[in-house]
Amino acid sequence: MLLALLLAAQDPLAPLDYWTGHCWRTTLAPEVTDTHCFTRTDAGVRDHHEVVDTGEKVYQGDTDYRWDGTQIRFAYRNDSGPVSDGIVTVAPTGLELEGVRLERTATGFAMITENGRRAFVRVD
Repeated sequence: MLLALLLAAQDPLAPLDYWTGHCWRTTLAPEVTDTHCFTRTDAGVRDHHEVVDTGEKVYQGDTDYRWDGTQIRFAYRNDSGPVSDGIVTVAPTGLELEGVRLERTATGFAMITENGRRAFVRVD
């Protein structure tokens, strides 16, 4: 735990390191996948995701994570424009955004919302 605190002091976005540099995928329906790819940017970390149905992209969005000097903030936008923004809370098993929890698992991570739980596996 002390090491995690020291790393966070050096890099406040370190709690995102588990996801960063990797792509993760879940199956939404037969032939429909949702892939999230987390990358470092000059401003922080970006999670670009695409929903693909039978080989065709049908939806995409970006969540940008940044350090504002006191906390990690996120802003999500999709093809239609801005959708939501808020604060990220670092939890022992992952991250909590407003209404969404990203929980590390043995094989990837789970995205948990009021609509249920989706298991993502690393695909890179």
